[in-house]
Amino acid sequence: YLEQRFSLTIRIMVTCSFLLVTILYMAVIIYGPSLALSQVTGLNIWLSVGSCGLICTIYTSIGGMKAVIWTDVVQASVMFIGLILSIIFGVIDAGGISKVFETVKNGNRLQFTVFTFDPSIRYTIWSILIGNTFSSTAQYACIQTQAQRYMCVKDKRSAQKVAWMNYAINVFMLSLFLCVGCLLYAKYHQCDPLRANLISRPDQLYPLFVIETLGRFPGLTGLFISCVLSATLSTFSSGVNSMATVIFEDIYKRISNEKSSISNKQQVLLSKLLSVILGCVTVAMAFAVSYMKSNIITIIIQIFGAVAAPILGVFLLGLFSSRVKSRSVLVAFFIALIFQTFMLFGSILTVKPANKQGGRLPTSIDRCIPSIDVTPAPTTHINSTILLSLFSISPLWFIFNGTIVTIVFAMIFTFILDSKDSKPIDTSLLVSRNEIFPCFPSKNERLQQAATQNLDQNSQPDTVPEQESMI
Repeated sequence: YLEQRFSLTIRIMVTCSFLLVTILYMAVIIYGPSLALSQVTGLNIWLSVGSCGLICTIYTSIGGMKAVIWTDVVQASVMFIGLILSIIFGVIDAGGISKVFETVKNGNRLQFTVFTFDPSIRYTIWSILIGNTFSSTAQYACIQTQAQRYMCVKDKRSAQKVAWMNYAINVFMLSLFLCVGCLLYAKYHQCDPLRANLISRPDQLYPLFVIETLGRFPGLTGLFISCVLSATLSTFSSGVNSMATVIFEDIYKRISNEKSSISNKQQVLLSKLLSVILGCVTVAMAFAVSYMKSNIITIIIQIFGAVAAPILGVFLLGLFSSRVKSRSVLVAFFIALIFQTFMLFGSILTVKPANKQGGRLPTSIDRCIPSIDVTPAPTTHINSTILLSLFSISPLWFIFNGTIVTIVFAMIFTFILDSKDSKPIDTSLLVSRNEIFPCFPSKNERLQQAATQNLDQNSQPDTVPEQESMI
Protein backbone atom coordinates (compact mmCIF):
# COMPACT_ATOMS: atom_id res chain seq x y z
CA TYR A 1 0.00 0.00 0.00
CA LEU A 2 2.68 2.53 0.98
CA GLU A 3 4.58 2.02 -2.26
CA GLN A 4 1.44 2.59 -4.35
CA ARG A 5 0.31 5.57 -2.29
CA PHE A 6 3.71 7.25 -1.80
CA SER A 7 6.93 5.61 -2.99
CA LEU A 8 9.26 2.64 -2.57
CA THR A 9 11.43 4.75 -0.25
CA ILE A 10 8.54 5.27 2.18
CA ARG A 11 7.77 1.57 2.10
CA ILE A 12 11.34 0.56 2.95
CA MET A 13 11.68 3.23 5.67
CA VAL A 14 8.49 2.07 7.38
CA THR A 15 9.67 -1.53 7.06
CA CYS A 16 12.98 -0.67 8.75
CA SER A 17 11.11 1.13 11.54
CA PHE A 18 8.86 -1.88 12.01
CA LEU A 19 11.91 -4.13 12.28
CA LEU A 20 13.45 -1.80 14.87
CA VAL A 21 10.38 -1.61 17.09
CA THR A 22 9.73 -5.35 16.83
CA ILE A 23 13.29 -6.34 17.75
CA LEU A 24 13.26 -4.02 20.77
CA TYR A 25 9.76 -5.15 21.72
CA MET A 26 10.69 -8.84 21.44
CA ALA A 27 13.83 -8.28 23.52
CA VAL A 28 11.76 -6.85 26.37
CA ILE A 29 9.13 -9.56 25.98
CA ILE A 30 11.66 -12.36 26.32
CA TYR A 31 13.57 -10.75 29.20
CA GLY A 32 10.58 -10.17 31.49
CA PRO A 33 9.29 -13.76 31.74
CA SER A 34 12.85 -15.07 31.85
CA LEU A 35 13.29 -12.93 34.95
CA ALA A 36 10.24 -14.59 36.47
CA LEU A 37 11.49 -18.05 35.50
CA SER A 38 14.85 -17.30 37.10
CA GLN A 39 13.24 -16.20 40.35
CA VAL A 40 10.92 -19.21 40.60
CA THR A 41 13.42 -21.92 39.61
CA GLY A 42 16.77 -20.38 40.57
CA LEU A 43 17.93 -20.76 36.97
CA ASN A 44 20.53 -18.25 35.80
CA ILE A 45 18.75 -15.32 34.13
CA TRP A 46 20.89 -15.40 30.99
CA LEU A 47 20.53 -19.15 30.64
CA SER A 48 16.78 -18.62 30.91
CA VAL A 49 16.81 -15.91 28.22
CA GLY A 50 18.96 -18.00 25.90
CA SER A 51 16.92 -21.19 26.28
CA CYS A 52 13.59 -19.40 25.72
CA GLY A 53 14.89 -17.64 22.64
CA LEU A 54 16.49 -20.78 21.23
CA ILE A 55 13.41 -22.98 21.64
CA CYS A 56 11.08 -20.40 20.13
CA THR A 57 13.42 -19.63 17.23
CA ILE A 58 13.73 -23.32 16.34
CA TYR A 59 10.02 -24.13 16.15
CA THR A 60 9.20 -20.82 14.43
CA SER A 61 11.83 -21.31 11.73
CA ILE A 62 10.82 -24.94 11.14
CA GLY A 63 7.04 -24.63 11.30
CA GLY A 64 6.51 -21.12 9.95
CA MET A 65 3.16 -19.36 10.34
CA LYS A 66 1.28 -22.62 10.93
CA ALA A 67 3.46 -23.39 13.94
CA VAL A 68 2.93 -19.85 15.23
CA ILE A 69 -0.87 -20.11 15.05
CA TRP A 70 -1.24 -23.52 16.67
CA THR A 71 1.27 -22.86 19.42
CA ASP A 72 -0.50 -19.55 20.10
CA VAL A 73 -3.75 -21.46 20.67
CA VAL A 74 -2.19 -23.89 23.15
CA GLN A 75 -0.12 -21.22 24.90
CA ALA A 76 -3.11 -18.89 25.29
CA SER A 77 -5.06 -21.70 26.96
CA VAL A 78 -2.23 -22.45 29.40
CA MET A 79 -1.80 -18.75 30.15
CA PHE A 80 -5.51 -18.36 30.88
CA ILE A 81 -5.61 -21.38 33.22
CA GLY A 82 -2.55 -20.25 35.16
CA LEU A 83 -3.94 -16.74 35.58
CA ILE A 84 -7.32 -17.99 36.82
CA LEU A 85 -5.73 -20.34 39.37
CA SER A 86 -3.48 -17.62 40.78
CA ILE A 87 -6.53 -15.37 41.21
CA ILE A 88 -8.60 -18.08 42.92
CA PHE A 89 -5.95 -19.05 45.46
CA GLY A 90 -4.99 -15.41 45.96
CA VAL A 91 -8.57 -14.50 46.90
CA ILE A 92 -8.74 -17.45 49.31
CA ASP A 93 -5.50 -16.42 51.04
CA ALA A 94 -6.65 -12.79 51.30
CA GLY A 95 -9.87 -13.75 53.10
CA GLY A 96 -12.37 -13.28 50.30
CA ILE A 97 -13.26 -10.83 47.55
CA SER A 98 -14.80 -8.29 49.92
CA LYS A 99 -11.62 -8.19 52.00
CA VAL A 100 -9.49 -7.65 48.90
CA PHE A 101 -11.54 -4.73 47.61
CA GLU A 102 -11.83 -3.19 51.08
CA THR A 103 -8.02 -3.15 51.37
CA VAL A 104 -7.65 -1.77 47.85
CA LYS A 105 -10.25 0.92 48.48
CA ASN A 106 -8.62 1.99 51.74
CA GLY A 107 -5.29 2.25 49.92
CA ASN A 108 -6.86 4.47 47.23
CA ARG A 109 -5.74 2.07 44.49
CA LEU A 110 -8.91 2.11 42.39
CA GLN A 111 -9.15 5.57 40.84
CA PHE A 112 -11.72 5.79 38.05
CA THR A 113 -12.38 9.53 38.13
CA VAL A 114 -9.01 11.09 37.26
CA PHE A 115 -10.15 13.52 34.53
CA THR A 116 -7.19 15.90 34.64
CA PHE A 117 -5.43 16.78 31.38
CA ASP A 118 -2.03 16.97 33.11
CA PRO A 119 0.15 14.82 30.78
CA SER A 120 2.68 14.09 33.53
CA ILE A 121 0.19 12.00 35.51
CA ARG A 122 0.69 8.42 34.41
CA TYR A 123 -2.90 7.16 34.30
CA THR A 124 -5.91 9.37 33.64
CA ILE A 125 -9.17 8.77 31.82
CA TRP A 126 -7.83 10.71 28.83
CA SER A 127 -4.39 9.11 28.66
CA ILE A 128 -5.95 5.65 28.76
CA LEU A 129 -8.71 6.36 26.21
CA ILE A 130 -6.67 8.43 23.76
CA GLY A 131 -3.34 6.69 24.22
CA ASN A 132 -4.75 3.17 24.01
CA THR A 133 -6.90 4.10 21.00
CA PHE A 134 -3.85 5.24 19.05
CA SER A 135 -1.76 2.32 20.31
CA SER A 136 -4.39 -0.26 19.37
CA THR A 137 -4.88 1.35 15.96
CA ALA A 138 -1.16 1.13 15.26
CA GLN A 139 -0.91 -2.42 16.53
CA TYR A 140 -3.94 -3.86 14.75
CA ALA A 141 -3.92 -1.81 11.55
CA CYS A 142 -0.29 -0.98 10.72
CA ILE A 143 1.90 -3.74 12.13
CA GLN A 144 2.72 -6.93 10.22
CA THR A 145 2.48 -9.07 13.36
CA GLN A 146 -1.30 -8.60 13.38
CA ALA A 147 -1.80 -8.14 9.64
CA GLN A 148 -0.46 -11.64 8.94
CA ARG A 149 -3.23 -13.04 11.14
CA TYR A 150 -5.89 -11.28 9.06
CA MET A 151 -4.42 -12.88 5.94
CA CYS A 152 -4.94 -16.35 7.41
CA VAL A 153 -8.75 -16.13 7.22
CA LYS A 154 -10.83 -16.60 4.10
CA ASP A 155 -12.32 -13.13 3.58
CA LYS A 156 -12.74 -9.59 4.91
CA ARG A 157 -15.85 -10.46 6.90
CA SER A 158 -14.02 -13.24 8.74
CA ALA A 159 -11.16 -10.86 9.54
CA GLN A 160 -13.63 -8.38 11.03
CA LYS A 161 -15.17 -11.11 13.19
CA VAL A 162 -11.73 -12.16 14.42
CA ALA A 163 -10.88 -8.54 15.27
CA TRP A 164 -14.07 -8.13 17.34
CA MET A 165 -13.46 -11.46 19.09
CA ASN A 166 -9.94 -10.33 19.92
CA TYR A 167 -11.32 -7.09 21.35
CA ALA A 168 -13.75 -8.94 23.64
CA ILE A 169 -11.09 -11.38 24.84
CA ASN A 170 -8.66 -8.53 25.49
CA VAL A 171 -11.21 -6.74 27.68
CA PHE A 172 -11.74 -9.95 29.65
CA MET A 173 -8.00 -10.56 30.06
CA LEU A 174 -7.38 -6.97 31.17
CA SER A 175 -10.09 -7.45 33.79
CA LEU A 176 -8.19 -10.49 35.08
CA PHE A 177 -4.96 -8.48 35.20
CA LEU A 178 -6.81 -5.83 37.22
CA CYS A 179 -7.83 -8.54 39.69
CA VAL A 180 -4.21 -9.69 39.95
CA GLY A 181 -3.11 -6.12 40.68
CA CYS A 182 -5.69 -5.84 43.45
CA LEU A 183 -4.52 -9.14 44.95
CA LEU A 184 -0.89 -8.02 44.89
CA TYR A 185 -1.72 -4.86 46.82
CA ALA A 186 -3.97 -6.71 49.28
CA LYS A 187 -1.15 -9.14 50.11
CA TYR A 188 1.76 -6.68 50.27
CA HIS A 189 0.14 -3.40 51.32
CA GLN A 190 1.93 -3.47 54.70
CA CYS A 191 5.26 -4.79 53.44
CA ASP A 192 6.32 -3.64 49.99
CA PRO A 193 8.81 -6.29 48.73
CA LEU A 194 10.52 -3.77 46.47
CA ARG A 195 11.22 -1.29 49.26
CA ALA A 196 12.13 -4.17 51.57
CA ASN A 197 14.74 -5.35 49.06
CA LEU A 198 13.06 -8.74 48.78
CA ILE A 199 12.98 -8.21 45.02
CA SER A 200 15.14 -6.03 42.79
CA ARG A 201 12.60 -5.07 40.10
CA PRO A 202 8.82 -4.47 40.14
CA ASP A 203 8.45 -7.22 37.52
CA GLN A 204 9.43 -9.82 40.13
CA LEU A 205 6.43 -9.04 42.34
CA TYR A 206 3.95 -11.37 40.64
CA PRO A 207 6.37 -14.36 40.62
CA LEU A 208 6.97 -13.75 44.35
CA PHE A 209 3.21 -13.72 44.89
CA VAL A 210 2.84 -17.02 43.04
CA ILE A 211 5.66 -18.67 45.02
CA GLU A 212 4.11 -17.64 48.34
CA THR A 213 0.54 -18.43 47.29
CA LEU A 214 0.82 -21.53 45.11
CA GLY A 215 4.16 -22.92 46.30
CA ARG A 216 2.52 -25.23 48.83
CA PHE A 217 0.55 -27.00 46.10
CA PRO A 218 2.67 -29.44 44.06
CA GLY A 219 2.63 -28.66 40.36
CA LEU A 220 0.92 -25.26 40.48
CA THR A 221 4.18 -23.32 40.50
CA GLY A 222 5.19 -25.24 37.40
CA LEU A 223 1.86 -24.33 35.82
CA PHE A 224 2.61 -20.69 36.54
CA ILE A 225 5.98 -21.04 34.80
CA SER A 226 4.17 -22.54 31.82
CA CYS A 227 1.72 -19.63 31.90
CA VAL A 228 4.50 -17.04 31.83
CA LEU A 229 6.51 -18.82 29.15
CA SER A 230 3.39 -19.28 27.02
CA ALA A 231 2.88 -15.52 26.93
CA THR A 232 6.52 -15.06 25.96
CA LEU A 233 6.79 -17.73 23.30
CA SER A 234 3.53 -16.84 21.52
CA THR A 235 4.52 -13.18 21.19
CA PHE A 236 8.13 -13.94 20.32
CA SER A 237 7.23 -16.45 17.60
CA SER A 238 4.76 -14.05 15.98
CA GLY A 239 7.33 -11.27 15.98
CA VAL A 240 10.12 -13.37 14.50
CA ASN A 241 7.85 -14.73 11.77
CA SER A 242 6.53 -11.28 10.83
CA MET A 243 10.04 -9.77 10.70
CA ALA A 244 11.26 -12.56 8.42
CA THR A 245 8.25 -12.00 6.17
CA VAL A 246 8.70 -8.24 5.75
CA ILE A 247 12.45 -8.55 5.17
CA PHE A 248 11.86 -11.09 2.42
CA GLU A 249 8.85 -9.38 0.80
CA ASP A 250 9.59 -5.68 1.31
CA ILE A 251 13.38 -5.58 1.11
CA TYR A 252 14.86 -8.67 -0.53
CA LYS A 253 12.31 -8.97 -3.34
CA ARG A 254 12.44 -5.23 -4.03
CA ILE A 255 16.21 -4.91 -4.32
CA SER A 256 17.28 -8.38 -5.51
CA ASN A 257 17.95 -8.92 -9.20
CA GLU A 258 17.43 -12.64 -8.72
CA LYS A 259 13.83 -12.46 -7.57
CA SER A 260 12.55 -13.98 -10.81
CA SER A 261 14.93 -16.95 -10.67
CA ILE A 262 14.70 -17.94 -7.01
CA SER A 263 12.68 -21.11 -6.47
CA ASN A 264 9.98 -21.69 -3.87
CA LYS A 265 12.27 -24.06 -1.99
CA GLN A 266 14.98 -21.40 -1.87
CA GLN A 267 12.43 -18.87 -0.62
CA VAL A 268 11.46 -21.19 2.23
CA LEU A 269 15.09 -21.79 3.16
CA LEU A 270 15.82 -18.06 3.09
CA SER A 271 12.83 -17.32 5.33
CA LYS A 272 13.96 -19.95 7.84
CA LEU A 273 17.49 -18.55 7.82
CA LEU A 274 16.11 -15.06 8.45
CA SER A 275 14.05 -16.39 11.37
CA VAL A 276 17.15 -17.91 12.97
CA ILE A 277 19.21 -14.73 12.53
CA LEU A 278 16.43 -12.49 13.86
CA GLY A 279 15.90 -14.77 16.85
CA CYS A 280 19.59 -14.58 17.74
CA VAL A 281 19.64 -10.77 17.35
CA THR A 282 16.58 -10.43 19.59
CA VAL A 283 18.11 -12.62 22.30
CA ALA A 284 21.28 -10.53 22.16
CA MET A 285 19.22 -7.34 22.55
CA ALA A 286 17.53 -8.83 25.62
CA PHE A 287 20.82 -8.54 27.50
CA ALA A 288 20.65 -4.74 27.16
CA VAL A 289 17.16 -4.64 28.68
CA SER A 290 18.55 -5.68 32.06
CA TYR A 291 20.18 -2.26 32.43
CA MET A 292 16.84 -0.43 32.16
CA LYS A 293 15.45 0.48 35.56
CA SER A 294 11.80 0.93 34.54
CA ASN A 295 9.34 -1.93 34.81
CA ILE A 296 8.69 -4.10 31.77
CA ILE A 297 5.24 -2.71 30.94
CA THR A 298 6.50 0.88 30.96
CA ILE A 299 9.44 -0.02 28.71
CA ILE A 300 7.12 -1.77 26.24
CA ILE A 301 4.75 1.21 26.08
CA GLN A 302 7.65 3.64 25.63
CA ILE A 303 9.40 1.65 22.89
CA PHE A 304 6.26 0.86 20.94
CA GLY A 305 4.94 4.40 21.22
CA ALA A 306 8.26 5.93 20.18
CA VAL A 307 8.69 3.98 16.93
CA ALA A 308 5.13 2.99 15.99
CA ALA A 309 3.84 6.58 16.13
CA PRO A 310 5.53 7.74 12.88
CA ILE A 311 4.31 4.55 11.17
CA LEU A 312 0.73 5.22 12.24
CA GLY A 313 1.04 8.84 11.12
CA VAL A 314 2.18 7.78 7.64
CA PHE A 315 -0.73 5.37 7.22
CA LEU A 316 -3.28 7.94 8.42
CA LEU A 317 -1.90 10.52 6.00
CA GLY A 318 -2.03 8.05 3.15
CA LEU A 319 -5.58 6.98 3.86
CA PHE A 320 -7.23 10.30 4.67
CA SER A 321 -5.29 13.07 2.89
CA SER A 322 -5.16 13.46 -0.88
CA ARG A 323 -2.84 16.48 -0.66
CA VAL A 324 0.13 14.86 1.07
CA LYS A 325 2.83 13.44 -1.22
CA SER A 326 5.95 11.34 -0.80
CA ARG A 327 8.59 14.00 -0.09
CA SER A 328 6.67 15.76 2.67
CA VAL A 329 5.81 12.44 4.33
CA LEU A 330 9.45 11.34 4.25
CA VAL A 331 10.65 14.54 5.94
CA ALA A 332 7.88 14.41 8.55
CA PHE A 333 8.63 10.75 9.23
CA PHE A 334 12.28 11.46 10.04
CA ILE A 335 11.42 14.49 12.20
CA ALA A 336 8.91 12.46 14.21
CA LEU A 337 11.33 9.55 14.58
CA ILE A 338 14.08 11.84 15.90
CA PHE A 339 11.65 13.53 18.29
CA GLN A 340 10.33 10.20 19.58
CA THR A 341 13.84 8.80 20.08
CA PHE A 342 14.79 11.91 22.05
CA MET A 343 11.69 11.50 24.21
CA LEU A 344 12.33 7.78 24.71
CA PHE A 345 15.89 8.09 26.00
CA GLY A 346 15.09 11.19 28.00
CA SER A 347 12.19 9.47 29.72
CA ILE A 348 14.24 6.36 30.53
CA LEU A 349 17.36 8.11 31.82
CA THR A 350 15.92 10.95 33.91
CA VAL A 351 14.22 11.03 37.27
CA LYS A 352 10.60 12.23 37.36
CA PRO A 353 8.63 14.13 40.00
CA ALA A 354 7.82 11.73 42.80
CA ASN A 355 4.15 12.66 42.99
CA LYS A 356 3.45 12.36 39.27
CA GLN A 357 4.97 10.31 36.49
CA GLY A 358 7.66 8.47 38.39
CA GLY A 359 5.71 8.18 41.59
CA ARG A 360 4.02 5.00 42.59
CA LEU A 361 1.38 5.53 45.20
CA PRO A 362 2.76 5.36 48.75
CA THR A 363 3.51 1.92 50.18
CA SER A 364 4.38 0.68 53.65
CA ILE A 365 7.12 -1.52 55.13
CA ASP A 366 5.78 -1.39 58.70
CA ARG A 367 4.99 -5.11 58.87
CA CYS A 368 8.25 -6.29 57.32
CA ILE A 369 10.11 -8.52 59.78
CA PRO A 370 13.75 -7.55 59.13
CA SER A 371 15.16 -4.05 59.49
CA ILE A 372 15.06 -2.45 56.09
CA ASP A 373 17.73 -0.24 54.58
CA VAL A 374 16.02 1.60 51.75
CA THR A 375 18.56 2.95 49.27
CA PRO A 376 17.25 4.81 46.23
CA ALA A 377 18.57 3.71 42.84
CA PRO A 378 20.92 6.13 41.08
CA THR A 379 19.26 8.19 38.34
CA THR A 380 20.18 11.06 36.08
CA HIS A 381 18.92 14.44 37.25
CA ILE A 382 18.03 17.18 34.80
CA ASN A 383 18.21 20.77 35.99
CA SER A 384 16.24 22.22 33.09
CA THR A 385 12.59 22.63 34.06
CA ILE A 386 11.47 22.48 30.42
CA LEU A 387 13.28 19.21 29.70
CA LEU A 388 12.13 17.70 32.98
CA SER A 389 8.52 18.55 32.16
CA LEU A 390 8.93 17.11 28.67
CA PHE A 391 10.49 13.87 29.89
CA SER A 392 7.85 13.53 32.61
CA ILE A 393 5.04 13.01 30.09
CA SER A 394 3.22 9.74 30.66
CA PRO A 395 4.29 6.91 28.31
CA LEU A 396 0.65 6.50 27.30
CA TRP A 397 0.88 9.83 25.45
CA PHE A 398 3.98 8.82 23.47
CA ILE A 399 2.20 7.36 20.47
CA PHE A 400 -0.38 10.16 20.35
CA ASN A 401 2.29 12.86 20.43
CA GLY A 402 4.42 11.16 17.78
CA THR A 403 1.46 10.66 15.46
CA ILE A 404 0.42 14.30 15.75
CA VAL A 405 4.01 15.45 15.09
CA THR A 406 4.12 13.30 11.94
CA ILE A 407 0.81 14.63 10.62
CA VAL A 408 1.50 18.30 11.43
CA PHE A 409 4.95 18.38 9.85
CA ALA A 410 3.70 16.47 6.81
CA MET A 411 1.02 19.11 6.29
CA ILE A 412 3.54 21.93 6.70
CA PHE A 413 6.04 20.45 4.26
CA THR A 414 3.26 19.70 1.78
CA PHE A 415 2.88 23.44 1.17
CA ILE A 416 6.68 23.86 0.98
CA LEU A 417 7.75 20.86 -1.11
CA ASP A 418 4.65 19.55 -2.87
CA SER A 419 2.54 22.64 -3.52
CA LYS A 420 3.20 22.42 -7.27
CA ASP A 421 2.97 18.65 -7.50
CA SER A 422 -0.21 17.96 -9.48
CA LYS A 423 0.36 14.24 -9.95
CA PRO A 424 -3.03 12.51 -9.57
CA ILE A 425 -3.62 10.03 -6.75
CA ASP A 426 -5.49 6.77 -7.16
CA THR A 427 -8.71 7.40 -5.23
CA SER A 428 -9.01 3.68 -4.45
CA LEU A 429 -6.08 4.18 -2.04
CA LEU A 430 -8.04 6.76 -0.02
CA VAL A 431 -10.78 6.19 2.53
CA SER A 432 -14.01 7.95 1.56
CA ARG A 433 -16.27 9.61 4.07
CA ASN A 434 -19.02 7.16 3.22
CA GLU A 435 -16.82 4.26 4.38
CA ILE A 436 -16.40 5.90 7.79
CA PHE A 437 -19.90 7.38 8.12
CA PRO A 438 -22.17 5.29 5.85
CA CYS A 439 -25.27 7.06 7.19
CA PHE A 440 -23.94 10.48 6.13
CA PRO A 441 -22.80 10.32 2.48
CA SER A 442 -21.05 13.29 0.92
CA LYS A 443 -22.73 15.65 -1.56
CA ASN A 444 -21.14 13.96 -4.57
CA GLU A 445 -22.19 10.54 -3.31
CA ARG A 446 -25.79 11.76 -2.79
CA LEU A 447 -25.89 13.14 -6.33
CA GLN A 448 -24.50 9.88 -7.67
CA GLN A 449 -27.12 7.86 -5.76
CA ALA A 450 -29.91 10.12 -7.05
CA ALA A 451 -28.68 9.81 -10.63
CA THR A 452 -28.55 6.02 -10.29
CA GLN A 453 -32.12 5.90 -8.96
CA ASN A 454 -33.40 8.10 -11.81
CA LEU A 455 -31.64 5.91 -14.33
CA ASP A 456 -33.22 2.79 -12.83
CA GLN A 457 -36.70 4.35 -12.91
CA ASN A 458 -36.37 5.49 -16.53
CA SER A 459 -35.18 2.08 -17.63
CA GLN A 460 -38.25 0.25 -16.23
CA PRO A 461 -40.93 -0.74 -18.84
CA ASP A 462 -44.40 0.84 -18.66
CA THR A 463 -46.18 -2.36 -17.66
CA VAL A 464 -47.15 -1.50 -14.11
CA PRO A 465 -50.72 -0.22 -14.81
CA GLU A 466 -51.54 -3.35 -16.78
CA GLN A 467 -50.27 -5.56 -13.94
CA GLU A 468 -52.32 -3.62 -11.40
CA SER A 469 -55.48 -3.95 -13.47
CA MET A 470 -54.95 -7.68 -13.87
CA ILE A 471 -54.57 -8.08 -10.11
